[in-house]
Amino acid sequence: MIKLLQSYVISQMKVLLGLFILLFIIEMTLVIAGLNGLVPTDVYIASEIFIALLIAVTGSIIFYRYRKVKNLFVEMEEEELKMTALIQSMPDFVCFKDGEGRWIRTNDFGLELYELEENQYIGKTDRQLGELNPFFKDAFDYCATSDEETWQNAETVRCEESFYIPSGELKTFDVIKVPIFFKNGQRKALITIGRDISQQKIAEERLVRQEKLAVAGELAAGVAHEIKNPLTSLKGFVQLMREAPMLSNENIGVMSSEIDRIHSIVEELLVLSKPRTRLEESFSIHAAIEYVLNLMKHQAMDKDVTLHFEKAEAEFDLVLGDRNQLVQVIINLVKNGIEAMNEGGRLTIRSRNQKSFIEVSIEDKGTGISNVDLEQLGQPFFTTKPKGMGLGITICHKIIHEHRGQLTFRSELNKGTTVQIKLPLYKKEEFGT
Repeated sequence: MIKLLQSYVISQMKVLLGLFILLFIIEMTLVIAGLNGLVPTDVYIASEIFIALLIAVTGSIIFYRYRKVKNLFVEMEEEELKMTALIQSMPDFVCFKDGEGRWIRTNDFGLELYELEENQYIGKTDRQLGELNPFFKDAFDYCATSDEETWQNAETVRCEESFYIPSGELKTFDVIKVPIFFKNGQRKALITIGRDISQQKIAEERLVRQEKLAVAGELAAGVAHEIKNPLTSLKGFVQLMREAPMLSNENIGVMSSEIDRIHSIVEELLVLSKPRTRLEESFSIHAAIEYVLNLMKHQAMDKDVTLHFEKAEAEFDLVLGDRNQLVQVIINLVKNGIEAMNEGGRLTIRSRNQKSFIEVSIEDKGTGISNVDLEQLGQPFFTTKPKGMGLGITICHKIIHEHRGQLTFRSELNKGTTVQIKLPLYKKEEFGT
């Protein structure tokens, strides 16, 4: 920029200097003509005065502009030095490119990162630099593609870019790209700033592993606790069989029940531990709710609970996923609501369309859940039921999450609980099926 301005100013100074020389030649011509008597004396004197004034004015302008331009250059050089110092002091990768993607400037961080020399990169594009240093070819090609996407979006973009360096270390950068345009919409420049977050990513991965280990520990403790009780019962019956080989039908029934309990715990743990194959199909969520209500009506009648369904007026109610799994979720939540209303009452299911989502709420007037228990709801083996295993809500959360939805709870002691399911509506053009 400074060099361009210098060229422009020098060209302007040359014009003024040329004008000054021209006036000087005219002056000398008039002097010679006056001495030889070729022009009248009064004309000669007037011309001399006029030319002298022009020379003086032109000289003053030249001197003024010279001083002004000199001061301007000094100020610009100082600002450029400040800018260079600022860029070089940044602990991030900084790069300026022109509208054609050619590198204009980068800092020492960038030179060291890509193993470039100062005179190597200026005026070259990412792909040209990739040919210059084949090790970083993939990284430069990705940068070129990412830059083009930024230009197309015509707005600041933030993303993560990862690549290996010659030492074998994987580098990950939090990158911000800022495109700049001329008033006519043409591309002017692109500023890229990348912060090295490699150590942060390693720390995050380590934290995730630690959290997984902690969850595994909690899960193991829960499994041990849940299975220990039925195993203790079975052990007692085995000891009894040694002393008295003949067991009553009642004792055998208890043993069978405890074995079923262990089997149920193992089955639900398998649901949580590994993904199940989901049948992807579009179906009516309203039809699924009506199916569940018809299935649960006898259990509700036994508890003196009335089931009421307030269906959204919108006709569009298709969701994409595994109908059986979502029916399982609705059964679980309706069953919980019925069991919470010890004195009977009304359990209401409402649906509501919200643009690209459908919300299904299940509201009971039961005992409610305390804020302390509400925070733990969904954690493996946490339950407020005397005989519950605490895996039902955990499985519900897993299923809804796999269907790209949300499951939330609101509750107040002695007033009831509202469960809200939020699922994306099925649109062929969005899901591509």
